[in-house]
Amino acid sequence: MLIGTVFGLITAITLGVNNLLTAVVARRFGVLRSTTVTLTIAFVVMIAWAVAIGVPYQITRDQVILLGLLGAAAATSFLGSYMALRLGPVSVVSPISALSGAITVLYSYWLLAERPTAVQWVGIPIAAAGAVLASLVIEKGTKIRLVTWGPVFAMIAVLVGSLSNAGLKIPIRDGLDSNWTIITQRFYTVAYVALVFVIIARITQNRNREGKESRLEDWDKRQSKITWRNGWLLVLVGVIDAISFVTFGYGLAYAPAWLIGLLSQSGRVIAVIGGVIFFHERLHHLQWTGVGLVAVGLVMSIAG
Repeated sequence: MLIGTVFGLITAITLGVNNLLTAVVARRFGVLRSTTVTLTIAFVVMIAWAVAIGVPYQITRDQVILLGLLGAAAATSFLGSYMALRLGPVSVVSPISALSGAITVLYSYWLLAERPTAVQWVGIPIAAAGAVLASLVIEKGTKIRLVTWGPVFAMIAVLVGSLSNAGLKIPIRDGLDSNWTIITQRFYTVAYVALVFVIIARITQNRNREGKESRLEDWDKRQSKITWRNGWLLVLVGVIDAISFVTFGYGLAYAPAWLIGLLSQSGRVIAVIGGVIFFHERLHHLQWTGVGLVAVGLVMSIAG
């Protein structure tokens, strides 16, 4: 359990740092382009790691099918997360993304029959309420609006990403090495994201040729082309993503899925602080209350 907790904390730190970097690359290069490139880099790094340590590749057909389904969920989650960070604000989107840990508890209970404590169950709705408050702005006249569409994409990413996180425990529990578990899932994730990238790029190009605006432009919109000079940032995001996913897999191998899910997502508080410092984001009192409730709910879920 202790070893799993350590890996969960390492994952938390890498995820928090990568949240900030992902916001930068998604806004600079576009959601689909940056998602596809960074996931591919991470995939290559993970394969290199597994080969370097000599992990034997033994997998059953049922495990391949399951990981293919989990890869689809992960692809949806990554696209939602990148779009959420592109639309921002980071200091609101990140605590909502941290809800993934709490939702993983629910999926772990359903899929894996893991049993959190009563305190942990109480922490989940507190964190959920905080996520809702963090995403809203109340204007004069009690008019309520979303701060951006970022929180909506973040919640979509949370719901499907948590399912993927909890489901990865199944093949690991059945004896599949954690490295090849995450690598197989990542193969499908990259394939699905690349397919969406190609489809939307083609649609956007055809619409532009016809002189029409595309509603899909937000997914492919970018301010900069990828060059050898600025591509290092995408490489950095991919490498950190690979580290976080490898440590997440090791955490699942040594501890319950719900605990690793909660620990890994707690690091997103780093991104909240970074959003305020580096992106000069200013939250309203209600939103700060929501961020605080998310933190309280996560602490209760971890400490319970």
